Amino acid sequence: MKSLTPLLKILRRKPLKAAIGKIGLDIIPVIAGILIALFINNLQKDYRDEKLLESTLQSLSEEFKKNSENINAYLPRQTHFLDTIQHYREDKTYSIFDIATKANGMGSPEIHSTNWQTSLNNSSLCLLNFQTINLLSRIDSKYQELKEQEKFFYHIAYGPPIFKKGGEGLEYRKGMELWLTSYIGNEKELLALYEEFEEILKNKQYYQNL
Repeated sequence: MKSLTPLLKILRRKPLKAAIGKIGLDIIPVIAGILIALFINNLQKDYRDEKLLESTLQSLSEEFKKNSENINAYLPRQTHFLDTIQHYREDKTYSIFDIATKANGMGSPEIHSTNWQTSLNNSSLCLLNFQTINLLSRIDSKYQELKEQEKFFYHIAYGPPIFKKGGEGLEYRKGMELWLTSYIGNEKELLALYEEFEEILKNKQYYQNL
């Protein structure tokens, strides 16, 4: 302890105390400045993340509205084709091609799907609540389901089955009826999901409650 006594005496000198105090006072503004800069930087980052999220959701909204217009444009034709195929289903003298001619065709709408997950960074993605993420995932799933169904339609529409009559043609007509009923149902489900998304977007109910 005796060896520390001279050091303690030095530290207790008033000029040295004043110098240490002055250094402390000089450091406080520097630390405060750093903390303020970090705070502002975090605010700016949060702002950029929110803007990216809102921009992405707005782009999705515009895409969904266009898809809805395309689906609604084709639904009457598809429904008419379904009614026609149900009317002539048991008539073995008709092929799917003959029924399509009577119904003036059918067609399928052009719909698009943006990969919203890759459009957002991790921070902006974390701002979305579970309800919105689940809804967007259901929209993606329904879109993929429709695309898979279209592959079946192209197999019939652009292949020999479309011209089949008799007993074999009857089985293809039944298959087409089942397919079209399911396809129209999925289109309507997708439209309902789009409407649900618009409601969430309008009320800004997509943010995570932190």
